[in-house]
Amino acid sequence: MQLASRQVHLDFHSSEAIPGIGADFDPAAFAATVRAAAINSMTVFARCHHGWVYYQSERFPGIVHPHLARPNLLVEQVEALHAVGVRAPVYITVQWDYHVATTHPEWLIRKPDGSHEGPPFSEPGFYQSLCVNSGYFDYVSEQTREVCELLGDRLDGIFFDIVGIRPCVCAACRREMDERGIDWRQDAGAVRRFAKFSIDRFKQRMSALVRSHRPDASIFYNAGHVGPCTRASHEAYTHYELESLPSGSWGYLHFPVSARYARTLGHDALGMTGKFHTEWGDFHSLKNQAALEFECFRMLSFGFAASVGDQLEPRGVLQKPTYDLIGSVYRQLAEREAWARPSVPLVEAALVTSEPVDREHAIPETIFGAVQLLDELGLQYDIVDCAADWSRYPLLILPDDLRCDAAMQSRLSRYLRSGGRVLACGLGGCDPLSGAWPAEFGARHLGREELWPSFVLPAGGLARDLVEGNPYVIYLQGEAIAPVGPGEVLLEKEEPWFTRTAARFCSHRYTPSAHGERKPAAIRTANTILFAHPLFSQYRENAPRWVKLLIRNTIDLLLGRRLVRHDGPSTLTVSLLDQPQQSRAALHLLSYVPVRKSARIDLIEERTRVRDVTVELALPYEVHSARLVPGGLELPLTDGRLTIPEIDGYAIVELAYA
Repeated sequence: MQLASRQVHLDFHSSEAIPGIGADFDPAAFAATVRAAAINSMTVFARCHHGWVYYQSERFPGIVHPHLARPNLLVEQVEALHAVGVRAPVYITVQWDYHVATTHPEWLIRKPDGSHEGPPFSEPGFYQSLCVNSGYFDYVSEQTREVCELLGDRLDGIFFDIVGIRPCVCAACRREMDERGIDWRQDAGAVRRFAKFSIDRFKQRMSALVRSHRPDASIFYNAGHVGPCTRASHEAYTHYELESLPSGSWGYLHFPVSARYARTLGHDALGMTGKFHTEWGDFHSLKNQAALEFECFRMLSFGFAASVGDQLEPRGVLQKPTYDLIGSVYRQLAEREAWARPSVPLVEAALVTSEPVDREHAIPETIFGAVQLLDELGLQYDIVDCAADWSRYPLLILPDDLRCDAAMQSRLSRYLRSGGRVLACGLGGCDPLSGAWPAEFGARHLGREELWPSFVLPAGGLARDLVEGNPYVIYLQGEAIAPVGPGEVLLEKEEPWFTRTAARFCSHRYTPSAHGERKPAAIRTANTILFAHPLFSQYRENAPRWVKLLIRNTIDLLLGRRLVRHDGPSTLTVSLLDQPQQSRAALHLLSYVPVRKSARIDLIEERTRVRDVTVELALPYEVHSARLVPGGLELPLTDGRLTIPEIDGYAIVELAYA
């Protein structure tokens, strides 16, 4: 399914304590505001987190919002949007519904001690979670069926919200786990696996229901993250929506992690941010325009559609300043989206994630560190899991905590024998049972470092832009390794006089190098390089530049030529998209710098202009011309090199090939 490219997700969680819900809604003004902002899809509400519906329900008359002034607000919104050519998928809440939580406590998710999941009812909020394996399933399915029948062929799609993996030992779950022989009293892991099974089954059933009414409807299940936890239920989705705000539980680094993985799963995708200064429910705030530009342009640079979250005020009037802001960004997006949609990413590597498959929002710190580092290097890569096809990637990157059992090590061996290359750090690729790496790594594990921190001594190809032979500290404890078979030492380390303890320490931080015996810090074979230290975790913790350069130089040793290099600042992000139908590629460059101006939020207030950025290309085909788009300025191209006179926040270079 090809998504509408410029969307708004219109929250409408409206308390029963507020009168006149939708009283000022004007269908013509509503549609005109949306259309003027260059929006081509808007998600509108059937049932909200408070538990109310915004249409005249025949099956559930008791949950029609008690102060709904426009009896069929949902239908009016859909018809108004359709009248101006705008799609109108419908929102239905799932695991959060305050009305249900307070009237059907038997449907609440229960912890092993009998308490419900979520905060106490004495606190404000609707975050007490409901179990879709209970009688609540029938409630959700019947309300969904009613929406499908109400809208008929006017139904564009359904956005199911709050559909996450939530372990539960309510009566219904206990009964089924007993039938399946699951020891829910003692085995927390089995309970979580059952929760994963239950939510995937829920998605399959709900998608079948929707498709029985409207086969071409869009369907998405939102859990605030798309990752390896999503793969097993892939067929229940028509597309992915990557909720990822710069605030809250996400932050600016979340989106590229989720996006680089989601784009490998075969569905079209959009990125979802918000117009809010903070996050959802921040009614009377406006995001800085430069921040909204960056967030939407970054979505486009991945080849994705864009979605901006807003919240409709209770009386049903869209706020003009909000849609002036969205329109100012979406009109720019409309001018540029032809160079991103449709497209396929041009990649040269894959980062194999250690993210678990049985939970959302569990991205390991090592993955965050790797993504930050690799993005700064301009590497073109996907994030993949252990079930993915690795054969299309010349280079696999194994993060510090990616332990590999015998079956996965066998896959790695086959990949290497077919010509693939591997960069591994720390315990990446090591079998947790045998404590060994694949034989092709040429390395033996001797246990943890006994003395740390270590001080690595760059030499040869690893020393580029570093001081050769200078000891550079690696603060985190690493592994002790030795070469075996085809392995040879590529990088050496020195050890401190002793490890800092309460009984023996030196100065403020750590004991310096004793400049004694040198030991292996990296081992190389013909097509693998293994570092003894958790370098991606180290970069996440305090981002030493020498760690980034060591990784860069290692990638260069393994790959040789890179798809793209540039001499711009490390804050410049670069993405290559291929559009074979137009015989062209598109180089997307973004220059916006988030700044931590407050205690909890990274902010962007202005574009960052950079001038005279030289780019070196090594694409898999011969590029015969380059120009900036949409303006059309021709850029001289010599031996794969070009110079961009200025990047004012965002630039796209069209690269035409035969």
